[in-house]
Amino acid sequence: MPKLKYALKIFHREGVFFCLRKTLYFVIGQLMGVFAYPLCRMSKIKFVPVHTSAMGHLAGELDCYVKEEALGLRPRYKSILLALRKNVANPYFLNYWKKYILIVENPLFCFLLGPLRRSGLIRYNVEKYFCADYTAAVFPEIQKRYHGRPPVLFLTDSDRRRGKIALRNAGVPENAWFVCVHCREGGSLGLKQGQTLRDVDVNNYFLAMKEIARRGGWVLRMGEAAMKPIPPMKNVIDYAHLGVKSDWMDVFLCASCKFFLGSNSGLSNLASVFGISSVITNIAGPVSAVLPYGPQDIGIPKLIYSEKEKRYLVFQEILSSPVGNFREDHLFAAAGLRVVENSPEDIKEAAVEMLDRLEGKLIYSPEEERLQARFKSFMNPAHFSYGAVSRVGRSFLRKYEYLLK
Repeated sequence: MPKLKYALKIFHREGVFFCLRKTLYFVIGQLMGVFAYPLCRMSKIKFVPVHTSAMGHLAGELDCYVKEEALGLRPRYKSILLALRKNVANPYFLNYWKKYILIVENPLFCFLLGPLRRSGLIRYNVEKYFCADYTAAVFPEIQKRYHGRPPVLFLTDSDRRRGKIALRNAGVPENAWFVCVHCREGGSLGLKQGQTLRDVDVNNYFLAMKEIARRGGWVLRMGEAAMKPIPPMKNVIDYAHLGVKSDWMDVFLCASCKFFLGSNSGLSNLASVFGISSVITNIAGPVSAVLPYGPQDIGIPKLIYSEKEKRYLVFQEILSSPVGNFREDHLFAAAGLRVVENSPEDIKEAAVEMLDRLEGKLIYSPEEERLQARFKSFMNPAHFSYGAVSRVGRSFLRKYEYLLK
């Protein structure tokens, strides 16, 4: 049923011609798949239909795909990914996956093989990792079982060397530690409409940035040049507006930072595949994604305010109703609900929790474990991050304990 609703939504948004073209392409793919199936089965070939234009999918889906094989949860395939460079979020990062997957970038070959990617007979269902039926996902189980093993990707020595040089040229002292900070600004970047609930105000992250600097670290503000600039702050570099910004530098920074502080966007997954922990704040699309991707990650959701009842919804209310899986603005508006950004203090405290953990200073009290267990008890298999071993921020749970009733 969710897939049917999604298909009807696409039909309404894109029009008859677009849907007919997609349907014809799909039918051709199925027919080609029937003829190609014997050869692909004999050669153990599978097409991996990743959404390469979105960093979260490019990093997270391929990460899960590789880990699934390492865990013995699927057969070993000769995997093929079609990736036109103009449709790839970060072409340089794509090169890192070539040790695991045959990546076809030639436009002609991508065109000829494109229909096969849509054949259910020879494509692998990577959609299950993050959006099976647009609710529950498979990634929590894979990450939980893989936890404790080395990451699947490591920076090359050459990228590490030139990255350190670029950092020094940008003003970061040699051997200084740093944190990557990314705040989604969908409106200014022309991202998917109808999901402004995932956008955040970078000003609310300044308190966390200043705390990182106070503790001796540096901050690299990630993003695109279209994002609004941030004012000068001690030990803070607005990398998004530097001339040195590039695809390879994005990879280096995300793979080398002490931790990644972000919002509801896919860039944190780039850090995760290199084994870097993340603090993901302002989660709202959906709220049930509050337990982030990596097993060592920390997440805090946006609060949900009822305009009709003039109060915040308690977490059990959210997660025991469709609200927990709302992904678009109009759903909240129709229900008379408003998403409320995390305060600067909430974001700072989540960052402090990660810093304390990485510095070996963190011990969770029995009361904090009780609150953690209480929040997770509200989640069920229909939720996006059900079963994830990452945590909700401890200060957030203490502050909003009244919403855990």
